[in-house]
Amino acid sequence: MSTEPKLYGGWRRSRTLGIGHLNGAQTAVVVLALIVPIILLNVGGLGTLPVTVPLALVVMVLTVWQRHGTPLLSFVAARLRWQWATYRGETSFRGQFLASPQALDLPGVVAPTKLLRVEDSTGTGPVGLVWNQRTGHMTAAVLLSPAGSLLAPSEAQNGSASAWGDTLARLADEETLLAAAVTIQVRPSSGQALIDHVTERVDPSAPAAARQTVRELVARAPRASAQLAAWLTLTTDPYRSSAQKPKGPAEAAAETLRVLDGVDLSGAGADIVRRATDADLMRLVRGAYSPRDMDAPHEQIAEMTWHETGPVAAEDGWTVYQHDGAHSVSWVLREAPRKPVPYDVLLKLLAPGQFARRITLAYRVLPTDEAAAVVEREVNASDARAEYRRRTQRTTTRRERVDAQHAERSATEEALGSGLVQWSVYVTTTVEDAEDLPAAIREVEKAAKLSGGLRFRYAYGGQAAAFAVGLPVGVNPLA
Repeated sequence: MSTEPKLYGGWRRSRTLGIGHLNGAQTAVVVLALIVPIILLNVGGLGTLPVTVPLALVVMVLTVWQRHGTPLLSFVAARLRWQWATYRGETSFRGQFLASPQALDLPGVVAPTKLLRVEDSTGTGPVGLVWNQRTGHMTAAVLLSPAGSLLAPSEAQNGSASAWGDTLARLADEETLLAAAVTIQVRPSSGQALIDHVTERVDPSAPAAARQTVRELVARAPRASAQLAAWLTLTTDPYRSSAQKPKGPAEAAAETLRVLDGVDLSGAGADIVRRATDADLMRLVRGAYSPRDMDAPHEQIAEMTWHETGPVAAEDGWTVYQHDGAHSVSWVLREAPRKPVPYDVLLKLLAPGQFARRITLAYRVLPTDEAAAVVEREVNASDARAEYRRRTQRTTTRRERVDAQHAERSATEEALGSGLVQWSVYVTTTVEDAEDLPAAIREVEKAAKLSGGLRFRYAYGGQAAAFAVGLPVGVNPLA
């Protein structure tokens, strides 16, 4: 007996009180653009109108019109800030090879981080923690082994999705937890590594038939495959603890390990391989900035310092990030699917391609009290917009009606005990040859179009930061 596949949806962008489709900040700018000319008219007379009125109209147009899902005013301001940073040389990074290795900073938002090696209380070995010395935040990661679901029954698929929702809900009870992120890294491979792995492990004393079967399987193995790596990153602020505040990095690290102890992915579609060590973190970071070092020997990685894992040189362009001879382009989620989607909505993005790709789902699980305040604010803003439309006798659009229904449903589910999560998706593709970059961009954009209504935009002027979001270093815009 066939059953209808379970669909997921109802996501909505957080909106504050504003006029029409404008948020609170945009509404304030439009109102000021209307009021300022009137004030100047009363003070300076009619002579001010030729100057103030055109300026007010330009400001209102830039505020109301949108480009790539953002107000045109914000887009122009971001471009001007990036141009100014480029003029001052702040978008270029060059490693300074000084006498002390600790003087070598990582680029951009990763610069204030420091890698700590701590002993796990469970006795399983060392654990790597990334300490942000500017904010005091601590970041830990666990390496994952995703379970395939293409051949799994629909009940198992729905169960995994439900278990992941329960995992996120439990994270809301951790008061020191700021954000979480799941990253899937897919790299093309020749397939030779798999062949060598199997060939080296054939037991000479095994039966001849078994050895012959293995040889035939190896001979028929595809010569093109992919290498997949996955990890869960947790970022904490140990000083948010309502109990005893940490007195130093050692106690802060202990608090972070306590949060890590509470991670349970049972039934969520992935198994925990182990907690990431300091060597694991250095390999992931170094391999991202310098792809040729992704498969470097363990001895080479172990001899590195944290600051040496970054690039020797990097250029943060408007839409491209250049680092150690490689070129990366990052996208950020612009709009979630409007229609309900199946569990495998991200499958096209996660599928191996011709070029390396990294997909990161960033989460911020709101505490219970904050979640209640957020959903009530959203409902009140929706009611205020409905009242504004009634007084101005403007017809409600279908999208506005659906958005109001989603806001009401979110508030109802939260009141019944459900958690509230803010989330986004970041995608990065990397090539070592600049001539391959257009093809890599087309590959990602094609996969995104086939991902059930997910809409992305370039991380304009923030390519280096979006690149770092996919690394286990604690960079999470939602934190």
